[in-house]
Amino acid sequence: MTKYKVTGGQDGLSGVEVAGKRYEPGETIEMPPKKAEWLIEIGILEVAGKASATPVEETKDEEDSDA
Repeated sequence: MTKYKVTGGQDGLSGVEVAGKRYEPGETIEMPPKKAEWLIEIGILEVAGKASATPVEETKDEEDSDA
């Protein structure tokens, strides 16, 4: 089975219940890909270990600048 991370969907708050257990955003769940497919399509799950689609902006310390 494949591991998935609960992303929370568009609002970031949506969890999922599988086999009587509730999984909240940020938690990892293991399930067959066929059962996870529709949850991935609507943005509730993503494959665990997958790089985030949102780039992280790096900031530069003022002390490090040569200006």
